[in-house]
Amino acid sequence: MAVYRVDIFVLNDDYSGFTKLLSSHGLSLHIRIYSDNGIDNLLLDLGPSNRIIMYNSEMLRLDLRDVKAVVLSHRHYDHTGGLKYVLRVNNSVGRRLTVVAHPWIFKPSIILSSDKQEFDKGIPYSYEELTNLKPNLILTKSPLHVSDSTYYLGEIGNYLDLSKYKEGFYTVLDDGELVPDNLPDDTGLGVKVEGLGLIVLTGCSHSGIVNIVKQASEIFKENVYAIVGGLHMLKYSEEDTRESIKLLKDLGVTNLYVGHCTGFKAEKILSDEFRDNFYKIHTGFKITLKSR
Repeated sequence: MAVYRVDIFVLNDDYSGFTKLLSSHGLSLHIRIYSDNGIDNLLLDLGPSNRIIMYNSEMLRLDLRDVKAVVLSHRHYDHTGGLKYVLRVNNSVGRRLTVVAHPWIFKPSIILSSDKQEFDKGIPYSYEELTNLKPNLILTKSPLHVSDSTYYLGEIGNYLDLSKYKEGFYTVLDDGELVPDNLPDDTGLGVKVEGLGLIVLTGCSHSGIVNIVKQASEIFKENVYAIVGGLHMLKYSEEDTRESIKLLKDLGVTNLYVGHCTGFKAEKILSDEFRDNFYKIHTGFKITLKSR
């Protein structure tokens, strides 16, 4: 069925704007999809904590008991921390909530560099903790149809190689060996709005926002109208930022709604390039994209 409207509520971002909402490093998006088939509610990521998702959803009057599915963009704690709360809320009304993620969602995530050593950056729950809450857990590397004209994008291709920005990330193999982590689980969500274009929603874009947009465009055979989420350009050189902007424009991108890990310098360049079509999101920010 054709989608004609999408409402996106920012449940958590690094910045709370001029609101009384809670905010912390991380991202969570509540996505309401309107089609001729009815209304579906999805969640992309769940910020760093149960408390933030509970408080902000109540303040924004978003009932998380009618969420069709949770999509996790990747396994980092600042995108998965509120998962227990959402599962418990749905359990309380006898619902098994569908959770879609990459098979690496429970892999350790470690950062080791000269200025930072983090040994527990991954999802803050064990497999056993979460399965005790009886989610309908779907782990896949492939694109997955999750709602009308809406796809989990799956493992992202490396169309533009920006792997140098993943240096310092490590994971642990099943035999305990520490190895470099190319973050293959980092992905996004695509929604095609009839008569408007394709919307790409991202968590962190560790895979590279150009790569994510390119993959979405190939899945839908459609140019991308808007991007919503974190772009992880905070360490990009100006040259790489400007090359990414050129490639995004070539893919049809005209509107940007960004925050979280995009980075101030990149946001300045993006704002200059996209001008009135650049929006800095914050907790409580609402976006409506529609064709009728």
